[in-house]
Amino acid sequence: MKERQRWRTEEDALLRAYVKQYGPREWNLVSQRMNAPLNRDAKSCLERWKNYLKPGIKKGSLTEEEQRLVIRLQAKHGNKWKKIAAEVPGRTAKRLGKWWEVFKEKQHRQHNETSKAHQPIEDSNYDRILENFAEKLVRVRSPLIMPASNAPPSPVLPPWLCSSTTPSPSVTLSLSPSTVSAPPAVGSVSRAQSNPIAELLECSRDLEEGHRAWVAHKKEAAWRLSRVELQLESEKCYRKREKMEEIEMKIKTLREEEKGAIEMIDAEYRDQLLQLRKEAEVKELKLAEQWAANHLRLTTFLQSLQNKSSAPEGSGR
Repeated sequence: MKERQRWRTEEDALLRAYVKQYGPREWNLVSQRMNAPLNRDAKSCLERWKNYLKPGIKKGSLTEEEQRLVIRLQAKHGNKWKKIAAEVPGRTAKRLGKWWEVFKEKQHRQHNETSKAHQPIEDSNYDRILENFAEKLVRVRSPLIMPASNAPPSPVLPPWLCSSTTPSPSVTLSLSPSTVSAPPAVGSVSRAQSNPIAELLECSRDLEEGHRAWVAHKKEAAWRLSRVELQLESEKCYRKREKMEEIEMKIKTLREEEKGAIEMIDAEYRDQLLQLRKEAEVKELKLAEQWAANHLRLTTFLQSLQNKSSAPEGSGR
């Protein structure tokens, strides 16, 4: 037989019958005492009984309340699952340990998927990106072609942001053909505008990268917030449970005090009743003694009268 073969229903029934008759001990004597072959070692029998067949063990997935309780206890005790299982009724240490490993792996996988594209940036890095973009937008740029000595100074903003350099359609239509100046060469215009367009594209890429990093940071913050909410919910359930246990202990104490007070009152009245009975018995005994004394006196008196009445008759004869 294989060492890790699954337990059959007949073996479970045999193990239950053994525990019912002999108790959960001496597992290596199951086959000998039950007169039935059970090719299992003592450790396997113990684990089967403790983790699957013992009455009161809950089977199936953990409820939300149990999950919150396990998370809070794990944060408090660490991976001491026997100690944690003692505070989670119906769950074994082996079952709780397996659930925690699956839960931790799932949380780790979600965290990796959230931070896979970009690592979350700090607020200072995001502020630095905005400052660089602002500096590139408003700083004074030196023109590619040096202006003449009598030419006006270059504008602060780049040419592609200066609306005054581009005539409006109405002004263009009002000018005569003789006064319209010849358009600049295509090569010079492209050279003059290539640098601002490149900087604009660079700034756009920086903003896009910053936006993606901010989205990743927001997702991570939401994930951390959900973890905190889960821990707070488990803490709330634990405090409610503690409060209910405290109230139940107080109610139990009050009931014990009530029971003790009632027993004390009953004992006092019982003692009083016994005392009254004793006093009644003493009075009855005294009355009986008095009656006996009176009866004796009466009997003596009657005898004396009888003797007196019989004495003259004898003397007369």
